[in-house]
Amino acid sequence: MEGEAVLKAIAYYTCNTHLPEIDEMCREQLLKSGLPIACVTLNKWINFGDIEEKVEGVRSPEMMHFQVLKALEMITADYIFLCESDVLYHPSHFDFTPPRDDTFYYNNNVYKQRWDDKFTFRTDDMKQVSGICASRELLLDFYTKRVKQIEEQGFNRHYEPGLKQTVGSKKVETWDSEYPNICIRHDANITKTKYSPEEFRNAEYAKGWTEIDAKDIPGWEF
Repeated sequence: MEGEAVLKAIAYYTCNTHLPEIDEMCREQLLKSGLPIACVTLNKWINFGDIEEKVEGVRSPEMMHFQVLKALEMITADYIFLCESDVLYHPSHFDFTPPRDDTFYYNNNVYKQRWDDKFTFRTDDMKQVSGICASRELLLDFYTKRVKQIEEQGFNRHYEPGLKQTVGSKKVETWDSEYPNICIRHDANITKTKYSPEEFRNAEYAKGWTEIDAKDIPGWEF
């Protein structure tokens, strides 16, 4: 691809079950990326993105995987950022371009913030689906196989491509954007949030636990 323009785009998916103020704030921030957006929304139109599709069904991990796959099918680019509706993405997140096409890349520069009181924290390991950027073909291969696997075997509680998965590439690397993304934690997150190191069964996942005042998050003003 040397010498050619690299095309990047966003696959955005939402269940429409969060507080409207969270969704609206995050969508407004996402538009600052300047990238094309394929939006797959659950049960209602939201008039967002360059191309939008509505799917019908019940909010679930299975539906989330299906929505990601649908978004990947809808938009063409060399590399895709997977973006969720309750994450504030800093524009520097989208400066990244994967150096390899066979690897899933996770932005590890992320803080989690509790919506009610703005309690903000992070650990050393912040690999989340919402922070993925990878080759469209790699993501399309994974989610096609993963949706089929879930349909045949059920959901096994594993979300992240390349991590504890039985389909697709196992190559995973991380990068740190110049400024962090903020993953908002609220009463409608699909995954449970741990708010102290003591809540982790495996202390390894709590390594590097750091708390910060929301006003001190680099690159953000609240």
